[in-house]
Amino acid sequence: MTKVTAKRRSSHGWLRISCAAAMLLPAIAAAQTAPSSGVLQVTARIESGCRVVGQLAQTQTLEFGSLDFGSHPSIFTVPLSAKSQGPAGTLQLTCIGIASVSVSVGTGLHASGNQRYLASGPDRVAYDLYADAELSLPFDNGTSRSIAISPDASAATVDLSIYGRIQPVSGGHAAGSYEDQVQIVVAW
Repeated sequence: MTKVTAKRRSSHGWLRISCAAAMLLPAIAAAQTAPSSGVLQVTARIESGCRVVGQLAQTQTLEFGSLDFGSHPSIFTVPLSAKSQGPAGTLQLTCIGIASVSVSVGTGLHASGNQRYLASGPDRVAYDLYADAELSLPFDNGTSRSIAISPDASAATVDLSIYGRIQPVSGGHAAGSYEDQVQIVVAW
């Protein structure tokens, strides 16, 4: 940068320096205020997926609710049945870009071989789990079952209920509060 100094010797000399400085000012002002422009690359990757209805955030651990057979006398003669309920009622799954999901249900904490059991201390009550209300599609231990979401993979919401059945046994069951926990895996 060049420094310009002037002494006032005559009115013409001052005028010459003032005119030269006046010619430099627009060039300096233009260099300081010239706009700069460029491009910002903005991207997002949206993937197909599912979410449990009512679930606020995507998480690895889902709340599948409970399956409650209710209270019954120790000797009953007809099978007991129940439908799972999520925290806000019937469990539903909303998916976009997914034609079907794979659901598998674990054996539970008290299984013996392929049979699931509810437990109350040392006492056991056998039960089975199904994918449909007609109890014709069992969730066999370790076997996954395909649940259709949308044939064309458009956005859809489906019930993700699990149904249970307890068969009566001769001699009944010991009185108690019975429970079990099974792991459910939904994959797409």
